[in-house]
Order: sequence, then structure tokens, then C-alpha cells
Amino acid sequence: MLTTTHFAVVVLAAMLLRLNKDEWFIALLFGVVVDADHLFALPRYVSDNGWSALLRQTWDDGSGLPWKSWFHYPQSAIVVGHLSVGWRFALPLAFWAPHLGMDWLQLQAAGYNTVLESAILLASVAGIVYVGYARWAFRTGGSGLSSYAVSLSASTRGAFAGLRAVISGFVGRS
Repeated sequence: MLTTTHFAVVVLAAMLLRLNKDEWFIALLFGVVVDADHLFALPRYVSDNGWSALLRQTWDDGSGLPWKSWFHYPQSAIVVGHLSVGWRFALPLAFWAPHLGMDWLQLQAAGYNTVLESAILLASVAGIVYVGYARWAFRTGGSGLSSYAVSLSASTRGAFAGLRAVISGFVGRS
């Protein structure tokens, strides 16, 4: 699955579980960032197959060289399980296992991958919007999607303005 799909599924699950910022970090690490290992194989893959090959559904170049790290195989549950025990909560397993399941589903449904992935992404984004709207309506007593969109727009602008100030301060110090 694409990183955007993994990201949307993790965000929806984290919203439903009402995770704090530390737990969000663990969720994103084991649910999304696990895919960073593909970046190590990318130069070899592109040099052997060209940039257009990145749009293939399988990304298998037939070389037999690894495209995924051991984190993408069930055997790595030994490591992820120990991390879960060490951190005293099951979040690493709870977000890594669905990532593995989504990747397995992608391989099993290779012929229908685009439709399947689109459906998962669309359902996840719809879930994110629904959960966000329900929380907004409960918190503010507001109703209507247009009011929610205005509120979301204002809060997003505020967050980006704060981020811009942080980046400007950091760049200004250099």
C-alpha cells in the first residue's frame, strides 16, 4: 500500500483511540515510518528499471534482491513484541500488525490493488472527517459541515502560522 494509505489508516486509528502525543509518535513510527526502508532500495530499483517502474503495482524487479527490510515480515514480531513489552503497552504491535496486514492484502489482491487501496484510503479519510466532525460538534455544540469547515480552516491557519513562526525563528538564528 502507499504511504498515504498507511498514514490515513494510522491517523484514523489514533483518533479513535484518543492517543496522546507520545503515543502518536509510536503509532506513526510503527504504522507508517516502517516503510522508510524502501528508500534504501530505491536507487538500485530505479537504475535497473527506470522511474516509470515505480508506478507498477508490485515493484518487483525480479533481481531477488530485498526490497523490504525484515520489519515487513511476521518474524519481526519477535522484535516488535519485545518493544511492546519494554514500553509496557501494545501500541507498537497494534500499529505494526495492521501495516503488515495491509501489505499482505496488497500482494493477495494485486489485480484489484488500485480499487482496493482507493477504497481503504477513501474509507479512512471519511472516518477521519467523521470523527473530527463528531468531536467538534460535541465540543462546540455546532452543527453543519460548512461551519465545521470554517472552524477547521481557522484552526489549520493558526497551526501553520505557529509553525511558520517556529521555522522563521530557527532559520533566523542560523
